Amino acid sequence: MSQARKLIQDLAAGRYDARLRGTRKVCAVQLSEDERVVVEIADGSFGIAPEGAIEDCQISCSLDDFLRIFRGEQNLITAIMQGRVGVRGDLGVAQMFQSVFSPGDQQAPEATR
Repeated sequence: MSQARKLIQDLAAGRYDARLRGTRKVCAVQLSEDERVVVEIADGSFGIAPEGAIEDCQISCSLDDFLRIFRGEQNLITAIMQGRVGVRGDLGVAQMFQSVFSPGDQQAPEATR
């Protein structure tokens, strides 16, 4: 498992957002020509998408920019306007992924179900 994949998997581990119950979205994160990680929201839970999942969007950026965005240290739209991040497909899905990874947004499944 690559370092980037492990970092993303750790970020997604245990994340749940009750606002996204019933939602199934997939977003590919292209970190370089050789490094691509596909993540999903499945009924409010987050994780690495299964092999062959159809993507709703693709985010292209460096690992450093990805981590800054998904830790809530960098706004996705600002990074796009600065040319540091590219998004193909549904921008709303990319924003959805950012919003749930921002500090303070994580919810425990037991508390919200």
